[in-house]
Amino acid sequence: MPDRVGRAKFDDLYALVSAMLADGRYRPGDRIGLKDLASRLHVSVTPLREVLSRLVGCDIVTERRSEGYYLARFDARDIADLYRLHCACIERALVEAPGMPLAVRQADIWETLRAIVEASGNTILSDVHRYLDGRLKLIRRAEIALLGGTESLAADLRQTLIDQDLDIARGKIHEIYKQRISISAEIALLLGR
Repeated sequence: MPDRVGRAKFDDLYALVSAMLADGRYRPGDRIGLKDLASRLHVSVTPLREVLSRLVGCDIVTERRSEGYYLARFDARDIADLYRLHCACIERALVEAPGMPLAVRQADIWETLRAIVEASGNTILSDVHRYLDGRLKLIRRAEIALLGGTESLAADLRQTLIDQDLDIARGKIHEIYKQRISISAEIALLLGR
């Protein structure tokens, strides 16, 4: 069993690599040079390989035997499907957590939606949400470039939830996803550049 210090270092490395993959340093389909990345991060190849292997399990990275690791590719259909599934997860969480308190400090729609899932207390939904959110993080920069920030959406949705108006909240959530699904092709194109 790994010790706490080792686990914390692994978790920090995992978070760092995940952030690097999401911030646009790699485009979908790009090869992730294991030795080069290890050198840049000042870590050995072994823990980095473990991190990338875990990301393979989350479908964020793909591994090609004897070729290495690559950032997962997304086409417009993949992106639309991820949004649809994410929406279904949030809808289910809303059913299980009506009237939940939203202790979200950040004015980001994705943090607000994550808080809804957490408030449901459903561990299966949390696991599914974490998986979908991990994949969607790879496309957020393109989404923001096309649609702008989400602060006002988040504030509006939080207020609706605080007011306990779940029908209006559902409608707002549907609009958030409908807008993103409608630009899936543009997101895929922007990610490919």
